[in-house]
Order: sequence, then C-alpha cells, then structure tokens
Amino acid sequence: MVGFINPIIIPFIKQNVYQYICQIGVSEGKDTDKLLRVQNVHLTLIDPCLDEDLVSKYRNYPNVEVCKGLSLEILPTMKKSYDCILIDGDHNWFTVFNELIAIEAMNLLRNGGAIFLHDVSRPYGRRDMYYLPDTIPPSYVHPYAKDSGYATALHENGPKNGVLTAVEDFVNQQNEMYMFLKFDVFHGLGLLVKQHAKKTRIIFLQWLIMSMFINQITKLIRS
Repeated sequence: MVGFINPIIIPFIKQNVYQYICQIGVSEGKDTDKLLRVQNVHLTLIDPCLDEDLVSKYRNYPNVEVCKGLSLEILPTMKKSYDCILIDGDHNWFTVFNELIAIEAMNLLRNGGAIFLHDVSRPYGRRDMYYLPDTIPPSYVHPYAKDSGYATALHENGPKNGVLTAVEDFVNQQNEMYMFLKFDVFHGLGLLVKQHAKKTRIIFLQWLIMSMFINQITKLIRS
C-alpha cells in the first residue's frame, strides 16, 4: 500500500468514520504505524510475520490484535466484523479471490464498508506472483520464474491469473453487492465498497471522480 495510505486510504477512513480495520499483509508494519495515528482506530493484523515479529512490535498496543499466519487459514476462523479491510498479501488469483470469498462468507465486512487492494494494475493485475508457491494448490499455480526474489507467472492475462482478475471474478459473483474502482498509479489500488447507505454511495462517487482525475493525470505524465 506504499504511496496510498496517507493521500487516499486514511482520508477515506476518516471521511467514513471507520474505526475497525483489518490489515492483511503487514510486512514490517510501516503502513500500520500510519494507521495508528487515526483517532479511535482498532486494528487486526494478519501476517505470517516473515519480515518482522509483529507480535512483539505491537505487544503494548491495546488497540492492535496480531493474527500470525496465512490469511486463508485465519480468515475462516474470525468472528469480528470490520469497517475497512486492506488486502496487500500474496498477489495471486487464488489467494486474493479466496480472501474475498472468506470475507463475504464470514460476514467480516460491515454494510457500507470498504476493501482496499494493492497491485490491481501491472505487473500483478493480470499476472500471478507467489511469495510462497508451495502454499498454493498446484492446479492454481501458473508456470513461474523467480524475479527479484519473487515467483512470478511467466505469462500475463488468461483466466485465474492476477489480482485484478481475482477481484473481477469475485464481483461478478456478488449480484451487484459491491462497487469497484481502481487507481492506476503505484502498481494500482483497488477499492471495493459494499453497498448499503446512501452516504456510502455518494462518497464512492466522489472517489470515482477523483480516481478518474488521477488516472487521467497519470496518462498525461506517462505520455
């Protein structure tokens, strides 16, 4: 979520008065530290803690709960519901699609709540990346090569390949329950809003207009 927390995500959280946040994929906790500056926020962190001992780091924070492990093992066991969920874990179709399915099945996102997802544009929008390919069922792992230490699918596009494809496949199953937009900067940020209140739809439209502006500016800069 680098580049998105301060200018986009935190203002959205404040505007909607979100308090209960679940963060999937935390790494060293840099984004978490920024989220903790939001007044009255309560955070649940899901991460295997390969980069940082998050349990120790946030031991003295009563408003932070650390769930150490893989998201697809933890999400089906959770009982709380959240205003906002940040997904920035394993960037492949199988993981992201099933994270979203688990969130909906366990009713983890409140009506009017939002899900932010990183890497919905290139390089991983239409191409799988696996942090731990051995944890993915073999039938869902595309042929890959190691790129900068990550296992990246050799081919882009096609079914069940990439973060954006996972989001689209999920949305298509939800009978228009979710609205979706994306920002095509810094590898892409996706925003899913669970429809409910009129206020939420108005705020979503405001952010849709802003995203169109940002995307247009990005195209001009790249050209």
